[in-house]
Amino acid sequence: EHSSRSHMILRVEVTSGVGEAKSKGSLYLVDLAGSERVRKSEVEGKALKEAQHINKSLSALGNVMEALDRKASHVPYRDSKLTYLLQNSLGGN
Repeated sequence: EHSSRSHMILRVEVTSGVGEAKSKGSLYLVDLAGSERVRKSEVEGKALKEAQHINKSLSALGNVMEALDRKASHVPYRDSKLTYLLQNSLGGN
C-alpha cells in the first residue's frame, strides 16, 4: 500500500529575453502534508514513522521562519530536506 501523505514541491524555472537581456526566475508550488497528533491517531509501524517525519519537517520549517523573523545570525535550513530545498525561496542565499 502506498501512502499519499507527504510534502510535494514543484519548481518551475522561467527564462525570458534574448542575449544579454535574459532574466531568470523560479516559482515554487508547495503542498505541505498536515501535522498529525501521533498519540491521538494511534498510528503504528510505517504510518507512525511517516507521521514523525512529517511533523519533524514542519517543525524545522517553523524554526526557519522564526529564525528569519528575529533576524538570527544562523538559520537552520539544513535541519530537514524540506527547508534545504526551499532555502532560496525562504530568504537564504
